[in-house]
Parts: sequence; structure tokens; C-alpha cells
Amino acid sequence: MPQVKVIQPLSEPSKKLRVAAYARVSSDSADQLNSFATQVDYYTGYIQSKDEWEFAGLYADEAISGITADKRSDFQRLLVDCHAGKIDRILVKSISRFARNTLDCIQTVRELKQLNIPVEFEKENNDTGSMGSEMLLSVLGAAAQEESLSISKNLKWNYRHRMKNGDFTTHIAPFGYSYKSKTLVPNPNEVPIIEFIFNSYLSGKSLSEIAKELTQNEKPITSEKHSEWNRTSIQYILTNEKYVGDSLVQKRFTPDELPLKKIRNVGQLPRYYIRNSHPAIISREIFEAVQVLLQQKTISKSTVSSYPLSQIVKCGACGSTFHRRIQKGIVRWSCYKHLQDKDLCPMGIVQEYEIYQGFLKVHNKLLDNRDSILKVMLNQLLELQTKVTFARPDIVALNEKIADLVKQNHSLARLQAKGYIDSVIFIERSNGNNQRIERMRRELRQLQGPDELSSLIDSTTLLMDLLDKASPLLEFEPSIFKIMVKEIVVYPEKFRFYLNNNLALDEGRCLR
Repeated sequence: MPQVKVIQPLSEPSKKLRVAAYARVSSDSADQLNSFATQVDYYTGYIQSKDEWEFAGLYADEAISGITADKRSDFQRLLVDCHAGKIDRILVKSISRFARNTLDCIQTVRELKQLNIPVEFEKENNDTGSMGSEMLLSVLGAAAQEESLSISKNLKWNYRHRMKNGDFTTHIAPFGYSYKSKTLVPNPNEVPIIEFIFNSYLSGKSLSEIAKELTQNEKPITSEKHSEWNRTSIQYILTNEKYVGDSLVQKRFTPDELPLKKIRNVGQLPRYYIRNSHPAIISREIFEAVQVLLQQKTISKSTVSSYPLSQIVKCGACGSTFHRRIQKGIVRWSCYKHLQDKDLCPMGIVQEYEIYQGFLKVHNKLLDNRDSILKVMLNQLLELQTKVTFARPDIVALNEKIADLVKQNHSLARLQAKGYIDSVIFIERSNGNNQRIERMRRELRQLQGPDELSSLIDSTTLLMDLLDKASPLLEFEPSIFKIMVKEIVVYPEKFRFYLNNNLALDEGRCLR
């Protein structure tokens, strides 16, 4: 009888799970550097202590609010690496460290579950990989969200109490000042520029002329929001009470609901005007004279463009602007070149009533079809923004540099924990890296916006919000018209309405 010898198959070596950790140190945490270093050391040691795990890196955001996920660069880098197949599992200290917004939390966990990447929340002892339902995560996420709102309310109460007592100025120094010892101190390098702006405006120069002269003389503006001087930055300085030594506080506030975004205070809450809160750069006489001049020019400008259609109706034949005329009690709009000479432009006269009726039709049609037009447009813009952001080599390069510096900090923390380098060297090098990281993140914010694409997204969102609350218009409403319409081009057979998000909608003319 033949003898059979069983040769067992070779067992494949078990593949280690690539485990990453995410940590975040809130802006209100004490001793942020040590707290961050402690988390780096803890997660590195914990993951490496598991034989079946392989350390896939620690992703950490420092001193950034966790209310929304889109502000955390390392959190976004973690998601990108998950999609790239570099991570099998994620460790997080608690849900409040991962997301303080229930919607963000649920959406991110769902996204990761589709990639078969579980998230383990240590504090809650919750592993999304073994969850049969998202109910528990939703409840815990809601609790974390409530914790965030509670912290926000406590901070706001503290700020408002200080405002009432007159000992709150600002945390952000405007151009011309530095923030030292909890107060504003004039910056000697920037004070001459502030004085030049005020004196130039009183001498008769326009906002644009002042901005152009400062740019030509290579006077830099140190602001994250502006890379060069323009009309807006000059006007902001001329109207800012900080330069006369006063502080108007609570100009903006954060409502007690998510998303926690600041909005302009136009009477919802009291504002507090604190006189002589810090040293002045401009005398009260000069400041008040500038305010009078600004008001006079604003009144003069408003009288020129006091009609809803002023400056926005253009000729489709020659491109000239339409001008308003009244003939026999009827308001008409005519092409400027046509008014000069009919041979220069054949475009005829348009009655104001006809344009208004065209807008009513455009508004009501868009109201009925907003989902199929505006919603589709918004989704396409958002998709394009994502593609553009990840396709830009400058943004990719900055993200890679930031990632390298974060890895250096992780390595420094491990070396310090093992005693290979002392605390002084660790703090010096990690502080230097942190400063470079913050500088690069500022550059990244400038590169990412505000750009034309972001402006279109914001304008489209505003239009959708407006129409969601609107009802069909039966008569012309100037306030709604100004929010929606940027330009109207008149053709012989139609009007073309360009909305503020660049969407062009045609409406036929009622020719008689």
C-alpha cells in the first residue's frame, strides 16, 4: 500500500497592521509644547509595543480649534494618507480630540469605514471596527459637541465681562501696532506708514492712489489676509478707531450654535467703546477730519449711483453703459454711445419697467429650479476646488515640508524620551520647527484662498440661502435685486442677467 506523507503548506507571515495616531492640543490647553511632546512619546511607545502593529506615524495639530475639521491640516493629511492606503488603523485619545462636531465625526468615521479603517477612541473605550451601529458614536459625538459649546460660552462670558470693565482691547494687533503685555504698543517701523496714509487722504489723494504709492515704494503690509496694499486695506486703516487710542469691542461675535463662526454684530448684542485703551498713533483732530471727509465722499458717490440699475446695465452691441432718462414721465435707459450718435450704436432705448419684469421672471424661474441649477453648480465648484487644491504643486510642496517638520518633531520627542538629547536641545529645536510650521501654514492659507473659485462657491451658497427662504416675487424688490445681480447685458431680443456667482441667465424681451 502506498505511503502518503502530508507536506503542510507554508503559512504566510502575518502582515502587521499599520497603525497611526491622531493628537490635538487645544488652544486653551496649558503647557502646549510638553502636552504635545507627551502625546507623541505615548503613542509612539504604545504602538511600537504591539508586535502585530507597525507604527504608521503620528498626526498632530497644535493650538487649533477642533470645532470643524477643515481647519486642521494634519487631520486632512491623515485622511489623504488613509485614501492612499498607507494606514490600517487609527488611535485617538477621545472623540473630543477627533471632532467636536457630531456631523464631522459621523461623516469621517463613515468615510474611514468604507476604507476598512477602524478608529479606536481610548477614553470612551469605543472601537468603530466592532460597532454594529453608529448610535453610540452619535451620542458620544453629541456630548463632545456640547462640551465644545460649553467651553465657547465660558470664554465668551469672560471676554464680555472684561469688555464691560474696559480692560479688553484685542488679541490681534492691527497694522501699526504690536501686541505686548496684553496691550497694543505702537510699532516704530509701521507708525510712519499709518501717519502717511492719514495725511495723504486729507491732502486729497484717493484710496487707490495711496495704495498704489505704498506698493510702488515697497512698503510691506504685514497681514495674513492681504499680500499687498489696496483700497480695502487703506479704508480699514482710515476708519479704525484703534489708531486714535480707542477700542470698539464686540464688533463681531460667535452665536451659541454650530458652526461656531463669527458674524457681524449689527445690534444683536451690545458693543463697548473704550476710550484711551492704549497709546494713540493719530491725533483725534486728524482722525475726526478723515471721518468727515470719508462721509462726504460716500454721500457724493451714493447720489451718483442711487438707482438699482445704475452702472450695471451694459450694451450688448458696443459694451457701453446705459444711462437713465425720463421722457414724458416714463423712465428709460439708453446706451451712452447711442445717445451721442445713433450711428455709433444701433441699440434702442429700453424702458425700466421692461428690465424689472425680466428680473422678476429670472428670479421666479431660478426659485423653481434652484436645485437643478444652483445645487448642481455648487457641487461642481466644490469638486473642482478639491481637484485644483491637490493638483497645485506649490500647495503639495508646502504640505510635504510641513509633514517633514512634524516628523522631525516626533523623532526629537522619541530621542528626548529615551534620554539621548536633553530637554534644552529638545525645546530649542522643536520650537524652531514649530515656528517654521506655523509660517508655512500661514503661506498655505494664503495660497488656498480667498481665490476666485472660493468666491464663486461663497456667492453660490449665498444665492441658495436667499432662495431657500424666498417666495415668488410679484413686484420688483431692489434689495433682492442687488444681492443677486451683478450685471445686465441688453441685446435686441433678450436680456442677459449675470448673477453674483457669474451664472448667466437669459430672458426674452417683451418687444412691442
